[in-house]
Amino acid sequence: MGTKKIEDTLILGHMPIIGVSYQNRERDEEYRKRFSDENEMVKVIEAAIKMGVRKFASATPDSSPLASLHLRVLRNFADQGFDVQLIPCLGIPLRLGERRVDDYRRWATYLAYESENYPGVRQHMLDDPVLSFREGWRELLPTSKSYGERDFQALNVDWRQIEENMSYFTELPVQYIEPGSETDFLALASRFDLLGELIDKILEAGFRGTLFGVHHAGMTIPILEEELNHFDGYLTPLNSLGVMMFPTKTSAEAAVNGTNRDVYAIKPFAGGRVEPRTAFTYVFSFRVKGCVFGAGSLSEVEEDLGSAIEVIRALRIRG
Repeated sequence: MGTKKIEDTLILGHMPIIGVSYQNRERDEEYRKRFSDENEMVKVIEAAIKMGVRKFASATPDSSPLASLHLRVLRNFADQGFDVQLIPCLGIPLRLGERRVDDYRRWATYLAYESENYPGVRQHMLDDPVLSFREGWRELLPTSKSYGERDFQALNVDWRQIEENMSYFTELPVQYIEPGSETDFLALASRFDLLGELIDKILEAGFRGTLFGVHHAGMTIPILEEELNHFDGYLTPLNSLGVMMFPTKTSAEAAVNGTNRDVYAIKPFAGGRVEPRTAFTYVFSFRVKGCVFGAGSLSEVEEDLGSAIEVIRALRIRG
């Protein structure tokens, strides 16, 4: 298998490196302690580069105490002449007047609208192991009030915050900007004016293009395919367990298969719940442009990339 295939296909994720395991608080603390040491972060990224990875997911400094260190390490590799490219995730700061859109109410809105066509979505959301990692998820989701049409019309975006967040990346080698999973909410609310304005701001800031992060692919991708132009594709969960694939695993799979835009799979390991070879075999059975995977140690990078290379080589031989 040629090196170019890895460069095009595999992206090292940032969540473990900034201290998020999607497993338990003890593992989070283990990651935070490990990667507070810049040398440990360098080792993981350097190992990925040596095995052919050139693309790296990243986040804004306000997302984690370790996010700034992560960006500094990636910048250092770029300054040293390494061909690295970033795909930064920018949360979309949604507002209703002066108030921030409440995350639990946002998820309750997905639940209310998707339940009409997918009766099992309630249990699917409540049981999701990544979402269940949020404090009080099972208690707060069922008791949160969904937003309605009047709220949708009053929605706005804190553009000052968007511009500030983009400014962190203007001097870095960015491939695409990824507006976060609030995209799902704007699509559900039919606020394509705000999504279009966001695309315009990304391009006006000099970035190459936009990949929308979506966790409700079965709902959001068909809507955006119909209603929106001038963006490049999607980052969306794809894993054999259906974790974070909404409204259902089947609908998310169909949406991924139904778009001609680029799709990058995220959460292939379902937060450490799917072993690497199984994960990559499933992901690369779809027509995806790439796969974002997280690794919390040097040995995990080597195991994950080794598995990915074997799977891609096998698929190429069969193809």
